[in-house]
Formats: sequence, C-alpha cells, structure tokens
Amino acid sequence: MLYLLLSILFSTSLVIILRLFERWKIDTRYGIVFNYLVCVITGLTAMEDIAQLQQIATWNGWAACLLLGVGFILIFNLIGKSTQLLGVATTSIAFKLSFIIPVIVAVLFYGDRLTFLKIAGIAAAIAAVYFITYQKEATTEKNKLQKGLAWLPVLIFVGSGITDSCFNYIQRHLTPPGFDHIVTVMVFLGAFLSGMVMYGRNKELYSLRNIAGGIVLGVPNYGSLYFLLKALQESPFPPSTLFPVNNLGIVCVAAFVGLLFFRESVNRRKIIGFVLAVSSIVLIGFLDR
Repeated sequence: MLYLLLSILFSTSLVIILRLFERWKIDTRYGIVFNYLVCVITGLTAMEDIAQLQQIATWNGWAACLLLGVGFILIFNLIGKSTQLLGVATTSIAFKLSFIIPVIVAVLFYGDRLTFLKIAGIAAAIAAVYFITYQKEATTEKNKLQKGLAWLPVLIFVGSGITDSCFNYIQRHLTPPGFDHIVTVMVFLGAFLSGMVMYGRNKELYSLRNIAGGIVLGVPNYGSLYFLLKALQESPFPPSTLFPVNNLGIVCVAAFVGLLFFRESVNRRKIIGFVLAVSSIVLIGFLDR
C-alpha cells in the first residue's frame, strides 16, 4: 500500500511542478528535455544488471522504444501547457482517463470481452472529457482563452491513450523476459534525444534554471513509474485493480490540490466531469470483472 500511495503522490506532483514552472520562470519545453535525461540516468543507476545493456544491440525492439519517446515528449509538453493554462484538475482528468483507449484497443485487437460495464465506462470517460473542456459562454478574456484552448485536454486524452497503447504493444510483442526496465530507459532516452533535436541549438536550453527544473521534474517522474512497478510486484491486488486505484487516486488528489492551493475555478460542468471520470474508472477498473 505504501508503494501505491507514493506512486499516486509522485504522479500528482508532476502536474503540480509543471504548473509551478511558469511561476519559477522555467521554460517548460527545456525543463522537460532535461527531465528525461534525469530519468535515463536514474534508470541506469537503479538497474540491477547493467550487463543487460549489451543485449540491446541484438534486440529488435529498441527502435520502437526510441520512436515512442517522441510521442512521450510531445504529450508531456501538452500536459505542461495545459496545467499552466487550464489547471491541474482538468489536465489530470484528461490525462488519466486516457486509459480507456488501451481498453478499446484490447477489445478490438487482443480479444478482450466487450461488456456492458466497459461500454458504460467508455461512454462516461468520453462524456467527462466533454464536460471538463466545453464552455457554453465566454464572457471574460480568461473564459475566451480557456474556450480557445479546449482542444488541449482532448489532445492529451487521445495522445496519451495512443502512446499507452503503443507501450502495451511493445511490452506484449517486443519485450523479452526481464527487459521491462530497459524498455522504460530506452523510451526515456528516445524522448530526451527528440528534445535535443528540437531544441538543442537554443542556448536557453542549457541555462541553470532550466536544468534545475528538469532535475526537479525528472526525479518524481521516474519515481512515479518506479513506485508503480514496485506496487505491482508486492501488492496483493491484481494489476486490473491496482491501475484503476492509481488513476482514481491521482484524479482525486489533483482535483483537491488544484482547488485548495491554486484556487482553480469550479463550476457545474467541471463537477459533472469529475463525477463522470470517477465513475468511468470505477466501472471499468472495479466492477467489470
């Protein structure tokens, strides 16, 4: 239970740190690049058998991992922008509800059963994204800005779901036994290299402020994954229960933090979206057995 709690707290801290980047005058794009370098270094340091790296040359999945890293950094940039413009709660709901896309892929391509509860959960998730992004009226400049950026959570929802589905494919079909840790490091490496290709010529990338931001973000980023894997290894609950609990915890904690510390606005539509998001996770994660 301790590892699960740490995974929830570390995952929630990511969107909080991204929200604070603007206040700390850290360029989100550049901080994210160094965040992935920190993840790579931390992952290599934590690797029990460093000799496994020699097997990458004969492994046919390394290129797929590097390409997936491109998707990771693009989505993380969208998450960073969304937390600063739309808030922690809205971004976390869109991000964590994306788990329904791998559920749909599993039904279509891996033979998973399509039950009534799955259909209800998918419908609730799509409705939740609609309610947290749609604004009927835009009377103030802030509302007009938020209405114009309603596509951000939708892109996060779809993009995160696609990258998660690709990650699941790599784990199912391209990952030999004992290679899980290497897969994670290679994806992080792909994200870092992509960032260097995009921004490497910009001198601002290498400022101490942006490097420090990357370190502050990178440690909990790797920690969130590390503690989730530890929870999966040591928890008495199956992954089908653990993942929904993790997502539900992140959504609830992020909503609480956004409301209490960042004074994010709450209206009827956001409340309905939050309730639908929780319902979707409960329907698919707990009731659909």
